[in-house]
Amino acid sequence: MQTLEKANAIINTIKNNIEKIGRQLRIIEVCGTHTVSIYRNGFHTLFKGYIDFISGPGCPVCVTHEGYIDNLIELAKMNYTIYTFGDLLKVPGKSMSLAEAKAEGAKIKIMYSPVDAIENIAEDEEAIIAAVGFETTVPAFALSLEKVLEKGLKNVKFACELKTIDQPLKVLLKDHIKVDGLILPGHVATILGVDGFRFVEEFKLPSVISGFEKYDILLSLLSLTQSILNNDFTVKNEYKRVVKKEGNTVAKRYIDRFFERTDAYFRGLGLIEGGGLRLKSEYSAFSVQLKYDYESLSNSACRCADVLTGKLKPFECPLFEKVCTPQTPKGACMVSQEGSCNAYFRFGKWK
Repeated sequence: MQTLEKANAIINTIKNNIEKIGRQLRIIEVCGTHTVSIYRNGFHTLFKGYIDFISGPGCPVCVTHEGYIDNLIELAKMNYTIYTFGDLLKVPGKSMSLAEAKAEGAKIKIMYSPVDAIENIAEDEEAIIAAVGFETTVPAFALSLEKVLEKGLKNVKFACELKTIDQPLKVLLKDHIKVDGLILPGHVATILGVDGFRFVEEFKLPSVISGFEKYDILLSLLSLTQSILNNDFTVKNEYKRVVKKEGNTVAKRYIDRFFERTDAYFRGLGLIEGGGLRLKSEYSAFSVQLKYDYESLSNSACRCADVLTGKLKPFECPLFEKVCTPQTPKGACMVSQEGSCNAYFRFGKWK
């Protein structure tokens, strides 16, 4: 009961703060896991009229270009075995998904960890690790490459589609969207630390690093509304039990040891300078060269790109719920459990 009373007190304070501000707030949650938490816990209805929650480009599967899927399928046709996280299987390419290619006989295996995958690759197997994700998962790929070097393996390569969080956020805030505050990704912040998000302060926007439980979200919304009232643009940390000021220094050293910045394509934001990570030149022998057609999109009716940049809500897409569902996804935002469209479909109660 005491916890419920505290939660209600926080909710009332948030609403009171917004009433003092005098308008509905536009808050962007960068991370897909935050999107799921917000809609699963009903905060979009609890704060209806007070907060307009906007999904950002922090879901790695959602921002991945379909050309990456096409590259992996072509490599599988060349008798490589593709090791990938499961949530990438249903992402549509131009003609098919990895799941459909697997059904046609392509050698595609699900990995729970790239480090574990390295341990299980057969000596006569030509393997490619599908390296996808933001800074949260990059250390695992760095560690798996270290294992490859230790074992002296010559039959393993990495297909890198790794992203950084700072550059796309800068592009989004500068060119695409106007918001009152940001809920920053707790997972990435465990690696980068509070200092890794100081760049947000340059945009004169309140921001807060948040955990993922409902109480975490409430505390973060409270922090944001207080910062807005006080014109305080300092990055706040409401995930102190995990996120430190300097981040995870060991993980960052692993990233710096094996990877360097490169340009990367983000769905909805285009090609962003320094938005990705690739293996350093001394490890290029373990990297697969990928080719992209950035001008080509297979399903122009899918509005995933507009959802990721806050231009529309998932239910405003003409495909949403009609032909695009988690069982039959037409776009990446419906595929991933962290995707905005997926979260709306399961928890949105938008009707």
